Amino acid sequence: MRRSLSIKQFKQRKQEKSFDLRRILHGEVERAIKDSQPYAVVALLPQLLPGEEVGDLVKLSSEHLREFVRGEDCAGLIADGVLAIGLSEADAMSAQVAAHRVKTDLGLRTQHLRNTIWESGCACLPEDGRSADQLVSAAIDAANNHRRTFATW
Repeated sequence: MRRSLSIKQFKQRKQEKSFDLRRILHGEVERAIKDSQPYAVVALLPQLLPGEEVGDLVKLSSEHLREFVRGEDCAGLIADGVLAIGLSEADAMSAQVAAHRVKTDLGLRTQHLRNTIWESGCACLPEDGRSADQLVSAAIDAANNHRRTFATW
């Protein structure tokens, strides 16, 4: 059964710019465990050249990311240079589909600023972890494993 937000909660979550995503993820994961529901975390990282800075690009992308997700999901900047999405009632396949769609959307939205390749990784409850921190770490590790390596001289 999908949990729905009130209109006030939905608007507040969409408009809030500096919410604590980790705190929200902790609550969502605990609720999913209690209700025996699936939950997935998607991490998105821009591909960087050695010594390259993209902090402003990631912050701008985090605002677009909140427009892309469903009302009951949470999304934003989780760490320096890392975007995350918490997907309620999502299994591994759903998370991979969402990750691919978001990667494509972010690439198109940021193309005018910088041609950026976004890498994504997914982690699902309970296979990849039993807490929000474990899921975020597993998703970031999965995204890092998908990164293409550049030759350096």
